Amino acid sequence: MNIDTDGLVTVIIMWGTPLVMMSWAYWKMSAEDKADVRSDFSSWRFISTIGFISAGTFLMQVASLFGIDIFKISGISLLVLGGIFNTFNQWKDSKMKSMVVIALLSFVIFINL
Repeated sequence: MNIDTDGLVTVIIMWGTPLVMMSWAYWKMSAEDKADVRSDFSSWRFISTIGFISAGTFLMQVASLFGIDIFKISGISLLVLGGIFNTFNQWKDSKMKSMVVIALLSFVIFINL
């Protein structure tokens, strides 16, 4: 198993920096705001849209970092599921935004194949 150094730096910058910043902001919140954030992040709508897309993207980057194809397949599957759920959620608000989501996610999947 070879680790790509450029990929490692990219993963640390892309995922580490926002994670540290979000954790720092979370710990500075009041107890009421923390409860709101926990309830929002644990809702099925958030998990099925943003959660699946984020997890899929992370798995695809880890797959390119370590060269493990099963992570890439799992990441693409989660990305497709997140795109489908996000399209359904966006469709009732704006049909154009839902088409943009499908186009962007299709482009990301195409690049990673």
